[in-house]
Amino acid sequence: MGKIIGLMGNVLFCFKKKQLPEKIDRILIIRSGGIGDVLMTTPLIKAIKNKFSSAKIDYLTGNWSKGVLEGNNDINEVISFDDEIIFKKKLFKMFGLIKQLKKKKYDLCFVLDKSWHWGVFAYLSNVEFRIGFDRNGEGFANNLNIPYDGSKYELDYYMDTVRLLGIKKTDKNMLLDLTEKDKKFGDDFLLNNNLKNKKLIGIAAGGAENPGQKMHVKRWHKEKYIELVKFILKEKKNAAILLFGGKNDVELNESIVKETDKIKTYNLAGKTTIKQAAVLMKKCKVFVTHDSGTMHIAAAMKTPLIVLFGATNPKRFAPRGSMVIKREIDCSPCYDVYGGYSKDCKNVECMNISAQKVYEALKKVV
Repeated sequence: MGKIIGLMGNVLFCFKKKQLPEKIDRILIIRSGGIGDVLMTTPLIKAIKNKFSSAKIDYLTGNWSKGVLEGNNDINEVISFDDEIIFKKKLFKMFGLIKQLKKKKYDLCFVLDKSWHWGVFAYLSNVEFRIGFDRNGEGFANNLNIPYDGSKYELDYYMDTVRLLGIKKTDKNMLLDLTEKDKKFGDDFLLNNNLKNKKLIGIAAGGAENPGQKMHVKRWHKEKYIELVKFILKEKKNAAILLFGGKNDVELNESIVKETDKIKTYNLAGKTTIKQAAVLMKKCKVFVTHDSGTMHIAAAMKTPLIVLFGATNPKRFAPRGSMVIKREIDCSPCYDVYGGYSKDCKNVECMNISAQKVYEALKKVV
């Protein structure tokens, strides 16, 4: 079906322009999806602002992920929408969003979602020139495309789009702007909990959820996290564990606390904003998690990172400089470029990584 849509689309859009507009005053960036997906686009925003310093730059994303963009000085406006209009296909609200964007009269749009739907969406929003990706013919509505086959780091794909504008030297560090209030929250938390002189170990055992999509197949098993925490607290007497996560992870984290140490293990799930959590991640000696949005936040804070991969490919998603632990089995990775997993995946054997192995890796960092 996708190939047929691609062929039809290329016929319909065969006369599209290939030359950038002479004057670019208003730019729109589009990326829906998870927190990590949006966070990986932040170096692109910086590169665009450096190229078009006087242009107004807006960013369209879902409510789920908008928090990582708040306070970004390179963005004039974050336009957010209810994520349900995408995965529940609420066309009436989608056309309302198109009507809203039409009024802004954008000259240039970076369509960072790979699906053909978003290219058509930008076209219907009357954006004069559109740059995006071509995944097996799906980039037909874009004026210029980067070929996409999922063979390299996602952040590098985003940066490739600005290469089409002649930008060669770019900073690839993810950006998350922290306020003085956020930083004070982190200092106060350590002070109030007598943690200033402790070796903090960050862990995110949950996550791997986006609106309309639960990807728990990416998670390391809860029992393994419990075993790891026990190793740490037994061997490192001055350590304390910070368990991160969102509101959906409260119960999971609490079960880890109950099985380990209620005094030295802190459940932060649902108790912080994204940026408050980021401040505390920055204070950790090391951070352990699986492929999730929290992984990217810790990477943006430049916290030493140990990440566990199975169903997804670390070449695509593991932040640079992170220590990747992966169990080599034939069916891993099974996550494809369309966001689907193998239907034969039952026991998630690829994530059956020993806690001892992860602890040995952690000892090299702490």
